[in-house]
Amino acid sequence: VKMVPTKTSVVPSWLVFFLIALMTDGEEEPTCRLLGKFDLHGYVESTNHSLIIGGMFPIHSRTIPENESILEPVSAKCEGFYFRGFRWTKTMIHTINEINQRKDILPNITLGYQIFDTCFTVSKAMEGTLSFLTGQDENKPNFRCSAGAPLAGVVGAGGSALSVATSRLLGLYYFPQVGYASSCSVLSDKYQFPAYVRIMASDKSQSSAMVQLILHFKWVWIGTIAADDDYGKYGIKIFKEEIEKSGLCIAFSETIPKIYSKTKMETAVETIKNSTAKVIVLYTSDIDLSPFVLEIKHNNITDRTWIASEAWITSSLIAKPEYFPFFKGTIGFAVPRANITGLKEFLYDVHPSKDPNDNITIEFWQTAFNCTWPNSSVPYNSDHRVNMTGQENRVYSMSDKLCTGEEKLEDLENTYLDVSQLRITNNVKNAVYVLAYALDEMSRCPIFKYTKNCHVEEG
Repeated sequence: VKMVPTKTSVVPSWLVFFLIALMTDGEEEPTCRLLGKFDLHGYVESTNHSLIIGGMFPIHSRTIPENESILEPVSAKCEGFYFRGFRWTKTMIHTINEINQRKDILPNITLGYQIFDTCFTVSKAMEGTLSFLTGQDENKPNFRCSAGAPLAGVVGAGGSALSVATSRLLGLYYFPQVGYASSCSVLSDKYQFPAYVRIMASDKSQSSAMVQLILHFKWVWIGTIAADDDYGKYGIKIFKEEIEKSGLCIAFSETIPKIYSKTKMETAVETIKNSTAKVIVLYTSDIDLSPFVLEIKHNNITDRTWIASEAWITSSLIAKPEYFPFFKGTIGFAVPRANITGLKEFLYDVHPSKDPNDNITIEFWQTAFNCTWPNSSVPYNSDHRVNMTGQENRVYSMSDKLCTGEEKLEDLENTYLDVSQLRITNNVKNAVYVLAYALDEMSRCPIFKYTKNCHVEEG
């Protein structure tokens, strides 16, 4: 396994990345070249493989705000190491290794992978998508001009907003995409998203179930809070439609900003405090919810009943002892749990010394053990968010202690190594298998004779 090279350069915009034509002198054919490259992190293993499967996971939770003094946009850097997303990344690699070892799926065909970090933002997800389609290192940005094995499909891109954005682009080429965590109902629209297949159920089912839950407890005065993205907006929209059919009332509707804003957070909290509604539906991811939880704690709001969406009901980011007084009694619907054979051992088989170029593993180690890897320039524990409630401003908070390499993973208690609640993680595995089984079925059909049921056509 080797890291995708990380390089930063000034670029006009992601669209300019996609196609910049420079005419050459003489009678030569027109050629194209990219003026810069994206700052992408991830894993790639493509040597000596028949097909490549792409993956997009939130290994980091946010991008660093742009420096306003720089006039031209740059490809953003990321911060906030997300242990859960790192586990999803490793699960995809583990699953592909498992498929390659099996004799009953894709015989004589091996799968490689190319995985990018979305940093839980649409912009980075789009950068990864464009790199999948064009081949980042090529100078002719036509459809998939990479010289390596062909890309067979993409697993991702995580959150609904990311999947909606990336699928609109991938769908132009009918490029297969399998979502593992996106529940937004609009993704079921095959007219808008012809090449998108979902592992996660649509929010239509969850919203209907939430209404039935409210009816069961005879609650009639409900507040709603949603993330300011496709996931939150579409989820709450369906919920409101179902609520109106049942004759119940919405007391208020607020949104949680995607980019941290203390003013907007305080506005939402003040609405909650001033409302008589004691039952509140929260449609958001755990990453977007974390700053809001700090506001709730800061204002000591303890007398509310929260109805959680699947994206945060089982999250360890929220299920912390210090938040129990404010969110105890929270109810919601979770993704089914499963066990994955061999995954625990694979997750433990990680160490910075195995590959000095693996900056993601180095950052994982530094963040997990709060130490700095010798001779490493990989930043960690940085937070460029300003005036965040309940948290002192810290741009960099690296430890003076050096890592020894003798630190024990067994001593850690974080989400990465927790295999007791494999929910989205199991979806990742299933998403990879969806592509593998589809490729296997196609490989068993005669060329140009493939039909829906793999029957050989006459003639």
